[in-house]
Amino acid sequence: MNASKKCPQCGQWSRWTQNPSDRCEHCQSILDPVTVARQQARQERRQEEDQRFTIDFIRINPDEPWFTRFYKRIGLGFQIAFASIISLFLWLIALLAG
Repeated sequence: MNASKKCPQCGQWSRWTQNPSDRCEHCQSILDPVTVARQQARQERRQEEDQRFTIDFIRINPDEPWFTRFYKRIGLGFQIAFASIISLFLWLIALLAG
């Protein structure tokens, strides 16, 4: 589809293919900076949510002494069991809620 859009920087009309990253033919600025900023904010928000909702399990370093690795494995087992039980309860609640 052939369309044109007025550049917000220089005021000249440029060819626009409805792509947010299209640039002006005259000054090379982005024709739709609002959409580009919105997409970047959405991507940053998605990355922040992904980081916020991840579970940080205990990390076992192979360079640590054997007794530290042993106790960390026990702690990791408790963490995994706890996360499993909570997940089961949430699944049952969602199942019963319909």
